[in-house]
Amino acid sequence: MYKLLIVDDEKEIREGLAAWPWETLGLESAGSCAHGLEALQFIAETPVDIVLTDIRMPFMDGVALMEALSRDYPFIHVIILSGYNDFDYTKKAIQHGASDYLLKPVQHEALTSTFAQLVLKLNERKQTEHRLRMLQRKEQMLAKVLRQDFLRRLFQHYMYPDDLEQGSSEGEVLLEGTSFTVACYRLDRIRLFKRNVSEREMRLLTFALDNILQDIWEARGLGYHLVDRDTAQFMLLSAAEDPLPDFSAVIRQLQRYIGLFKSTISAGIGRTVERPADIYISAQTACETLAATADEASIARYEETFAGERLRAIPQAQGRQDVPLPATGEGGGHDGLLLKKAKQYIRENYNRSLTLKEVAEHVHLSQSHLSALFKKKGETYLKYLTSIRMQKAMELLADPAMKVYEVVERVGYSDPAYFSELFKKYTGQSPHKYRGS
Repeated sequence: MYKLLIVDDEKEIREGLAAWPWETLGLESAGSCAHGLEALQFIAETPVDIVLTDIRMPFMDGVALMEALSRDYPFIHVIILSGYNDFDYTKKAIQHGASDYLLKPVQHEALTSTFAQLVLKLNERKQTEHRLRMLQRKEQMLAKVLRQDFLRRLFQHYMYPDDLEQGSSEGEVLLEGTSFTVACYRLDRIRLFKRNVSEREMRLLTFALDNILQDIWEARGLGYHLVDRDTAQFMLLSAAEDPLPDFSAVIRQLQRYIGLFKSTISAGIGRTVERPADIYISAQTACETLAATADEASIARYEETFAGERLRAIPQAQGRQDVPLPATGEGGGHDGLLLKKAKQYIRENYNRSLTLKEVAEHVHLSQSHLSALFKKKGETYLKYLTSIRMQKAMELLADPAMKVYEVVERVGYSDPAYFSELFKKYTGQSPHKYRGS
């Protein structure tokens, strides 16, 4: 019910209005006051939704009360009690936002109609506010989903400028500065925990972890976080010049929740990078550091004991020292390793229908990212696949017992004419001429 305050200097009128069956209109009488000053004091201590006030009163009249309410309590609706000779006062009150007015002596039908309309208006406003809150909540939930999706891609692979701009805008992620570092954390006993709890309990744990990190990391403006719902492994992104104190503080703050997780926590700090597009390098080196926590020669370790539990944190050796990326025959770095793995998969599966999507999924990259890796080497996925197939076709055609159509099928094609066209472009000869040469 909406709370109503009655303000009138005449006691008889106050008591008569207070005795009105307001509940039939969805209202509740919160009290009554003799003048405007008393009403303001009452409202300061007791919230109300509607004020029914007389115009002419001592100390503070209805117009002055309206001015104060419109300034300090603009959400309160006011209905004026006015006599036939108070039109000028009533006009001023309406100018200050009075919802309506009633003429004295108050008629039952007029009072019922006026307040019924006001209650309807209040109900509509409440529904609108509720819908707005629900819409805002949905927008917040959508923004969080988009943010998690963007962070997942940001941590997994290189992102082009357009993708970065769109993803950061949709996910409301601010990537400013020239220093970005990712830390990767692991609950060490999570595998044992997963064996002993239900899927629902596991979801509750990751939900709790997500909310804790929201409070101790994102809400404090330290950066962004991402929790893996399956493993409870989580990653923190910092744009601080020296993020190690903040990363270590997370470990200490999680001490309060160690009883919830019943696990030690290990952490790996990644390589600091200067561009948002290279954040995936920091994320990958953080995971590599975490995976190598057993190697104490390259990782600084400290342990803290509390509440009978041990929390282990593994910061990067010597603060923010860069973690060297593994060199490979494809140009070095993690990208080179992934490209090498992709090419190996192509060489092993060229003899069937093989799409860029399948290869990209095999090496856990997006199709656009894998295409970019090939282009960095001056080739394309299709060009590389075709070259592997043509080389194998040349080997098979050297066997006179092998029919041309059999060669076509053995190297992953179903259309002999299309194969012949590609083969001629590659060797300068048709398959039959190549065999006869």
